[in-house]
Amino acid sequence: MKQGFDCHAHVYPQVDEVKGSNYRPSRPAPLHEWQAHLEACELRGGVLVQPSFLGHDNRELLRILGELGGNYRGVVQLPKEASLTEMRQLDAAGIVGVRWNLIERRHELPDLEDPQWIDFLDRLKALDWHLELHLEGDRLPELFPALHEHGVTLVIDHLGLPVEAAPADDAGFRLLLEAGRYGRTWVKLSGPYRSPVRDLRPHVGELLNELGRERLVWGSDWPWTRHEGKHSYRDTVDWLADWVGDDDRRVILNDSPRELFRLD
Repeated sequence: MKQGFDCHAHVYPQVDEVKGSNYRPSRPAPLHEWQAHLEACELRGGVLVQPSFLGHDNRELLRILGELGGNYRGVVQLPKEASLTEMRQLDAAGIVGVRWNLIERRHELPDLEDPQWIDFLDRLKALDWHLELHLEGDRLPELFPALHEHGVTLVIDHLGLPVEAAPADDAGFRLLLEAGRYGRTWVKLSGPYRSPVRDLRPHVGELLNELGRERLVWGSDWPWTRHEGKHSYRDTVDWLADWVGDDDRRVILNDSPRELFRLD
């Protein structure tokens, strides 16, 4: 019986670049390849995240979601001007959140005193969507407190990209742990190779203790952009088994994704 969801993957049948993109992958990542990985690992579905190099052009993601069923959801990129009407249409198409990919954007953090951004976050809350944040761990203190104070549900990519081997020494990671008591912050156990810290088991242990397994989800990060060819899909599944015990793993793969992403 298939169980579990891959909560972080990118699918793109072509690699056209949009204006302003700082990266273009070397090859396409077609849907059938990802689904073959799901099948081989006995996973039943997952969450597709808009590739950063495609910017706000979510058409391909929406087309792909239209071919899939209730075991799949999507996360888009949107400008702050996106209307509630537009976002409701996306919601009906299976979209459950918005991603901010702020990696390497030193001077482009959203101004959360801007009324347009405040209204945008209010629209997320009205739809029960989450805001997915992809940001270097040492920069989380620049943005995370204001977002958390606003009350929007937050999903932190790739374990928060810790920068210190000891969780207690990492200011950004400590923010995630402190937020755990409020229940509005979720963390993706994914992409460990994107952090400069080689052994993230202590960080996973702290997340389990402070946020609880109910606020953790797993993702393969397929097709591992900028890290292609360094590991297999099965490796990413095995990492989770190395990080957590069987009972925690079942919750992280099944129950947590169903709640956060409203999966069938």
